[in-house]
Amino acid sequence: MAAQYCPKCGASNPPSASFCQYCGNALPSPPAAPLASAGVSGQLPSNAPPWGAPAYGSAPYGGATYPPAPPPPPPRRRLLLWIIVGFVVLILVVGAILIATAPPAATYNVVVTGINFASPDNVCGLAGATGEGFNATTNSSIELSFYVSGPNDTSGTGTMACNISTIEADTAGFSVSGANVPLNIPANSSPLLSFDVETPLDPFTGVLTLVLT
Repeated sequence: MAAQYCPKCGASNPPSASFCQYCGNALPSPPAAPLASAGVSGQLPSNAPPWGAPAYGSAPYGGATYPPAPPPPPPRRRLLLWIIVGFVVLILVVGAILIATAPPAATYNVVVTGINFASPDNVCGLAGATGEGFNATTNSSIELSFYVSGPNDTSGTGTMACNISTIEADTAGFSVSGANVPLNIPANSSPLLSFDVETPLDPFTGVLTLVLT
């Protein structure tokens, strides 16, 4: 080992001396030898960051930071969310079932644009009377009803009593059943004439003629 020089007086001292043998000043301790370790050298690798720079893996070399993940929702809120989702799914399923099982919409292939009442003997003065039409399907039964009053008397101040005995369909394919005839119509009254009309087997569009006697 080399000799030590006193930092105060500059005198040379033995390497193992702790105090200067000339002025008695304390000598500095000799530097410690580097630790010997396999594969470890006293030099930094060539790709190491500059002295005092941040370590690799931290900014600015990388290791970007991200905001912390939001905390999970409270159990009660999560339960409410599942209830709402289940309710919506139930509505969709029920709607799909109703649509799948709903009967097909009726197609009206019998269109009666109006009703004409014919009467050879002008019973109750109904010859030439008319009524509103209806829509129906083929081979079906439609219930109809009309209020009927007797004809005016010769003075024109009131109505006379009359009687309807029969009602029949005069249009091909139609028939009448269940009529409440004979129907007695007292003077100054308007009882209800009701009956069922059976539609034809084939499609129809036009006027239905009914004959009263």
